[in-house]
Amino acid sequence: GCVLPSSIAAYQVGHLAAAGSELLAAAAVATAVDVAVCFRVARPVPGVGIVMPPLVPAAVAALAAYVLARDAAPAVAFVAGVLGPLIGADLLHLRDLRHAPVGTMSIGGAGTLDGIVLSGLVATLLA
Repeated sequence: GCVLPSSIAAYQVGHLAAAGSELLAAAAVATAVDVAVCFRVARPVPGVGIVMPPLVPAAVAALAAYVLARDAAPAVAFVAGVLGPLIGADLLHLRDLRHAPVGTMSIGGAGTLDGIVLSGLVATLLA
């Protein structure tokens, strides 16, 4: 569920880099903020996976993008909204899966994928 959004985010990063280093820096800062927030609110739940409130990454990414790069807010919000939950909720919580019984945990579960989808929708609304 993350291949297509990640590909679009990579495409957007390329366009932000071509538009100037300040937009690329804004995207990096917005992504770092979203990663930190997603890491803090995501929780591994045995038998379910890694869960988090789905509106959190979208709201944080949109707010950070609007503050840091108002003219390119949709692209920055999309990049931060996709990479935030992917890195902050899933990848940084992988070590928590070692303590779970075999076959009872998954990444991209309740809230994480929803957060990525809602981030795309909110980024579209910024445009």
